[in-house]
Amino acid sequence: MAKSIRRYIAELLEAYHKHTKKTFTEMALDFDVTVSNLYQYRNGTGNPTAETIDKIINGVERHCPNAYFEIGRW
Repeated sequence: MAKSIRRYIAELLEAYHKHTKKTFTEMALDFDVTVSNLYQYRNGTGNPTAETIDKIINGVERHCPNAYFEIGRW
């Protein structure tokens, strides 16, 4: 069964955090989202828009592609 988008984004952010050791504030700046929304997305409780999902995926690919490859596709 495929992962939900919320779960995929949460796992992607967790992997990004693990690889970069960045704070939530630094990560929020990388993805151009608020810290509070980033926290919710990482916990799987947020509801990101398609634009926000694109920002996060593109930011991970640009800054830390290893995190992207670690979790694979949804």
